[in-house]
Parts: sequence; structure tokens; C-alpha cells
Amino acid sequence: MEEYQYLEKVKKAIGIEGDFQDNTLKILVAEVIEDMIDSGVNRTIAMSEKAIGTVAIGLNDIWTNTSGKVVHSPYFNERCIKLSYEDVREDV
Repeated sequence: MEEYQYLEKVKKAIGIEGDFQDNTLKILVAEVIEDMIDSGVNRTIAMSEKAIGTVAIGLNDIWTNTSGKVVHSPYFNERCIKLSYEDVREDV
């Protein structure tokens, strides 16, 4: 998977500062993006600025839950549905 380029914006959205957890966060961001893609969101959309908020919510869902009890929020699921209907355009 190519590198997601908005890690700093995602971190800012959920209130994480510094770079101590960046390696873990990159793994989790990739997991959220792959989950979005598996849910029907086009890869280009899932990795675009349009999806930053959704990625941040999905990351927060994973980050704040304990192992074996991770459940995505209804908002994350709704955003994935909406993003799955987005057209892939050059201006994304």
C-alpha cells in the first residue's frame, strides 16, 4: 500500500501530538483505509483529503478500544457508505 500522506492532519483531528506513536499510527491508518476500501470506498477516495475525517474517526475507534472489542462508530460506517458513492475525479 502506498504511503498515506495526511497522518499529521489525522493526528491533529484526534488530538495526538508528537511523533512517538507514528509507526503504530501508520499501521492503524493503513488498517482503517483498507477497511474503508473493503467496504466499497474507492482507494483514491479513501486516500484523499476528502476522507481525512473518516480516517480520523476510524483510527480513533481503533485507538480507544481494547483488543477484541473494537467496533467502528456509526458515524464511521455512515461516512464509508457516503464515500462509497463518490465519483473518482482528477480533482480529488
